[in-house]
Amino acid sequence: RDAQIKKVALTLRDMEHCLYLGRGIQMPIAYEGALKLKEISYVHA
Repeated sequence: RDAQIKKVALTLRDMEHCLYLGRGIQMPIAYEGALKLKEISYVHA
């Protein structure tokens, strides 16, 4: 499991933007995910 997490982290470490998509009932979940990413990483989401 640690190897999988490291692989994903190495892939995403240089990203500057992230797009969250949601529709209908999933829209608040997308908003919350984007907010959390902004708060912890200062990445534009």
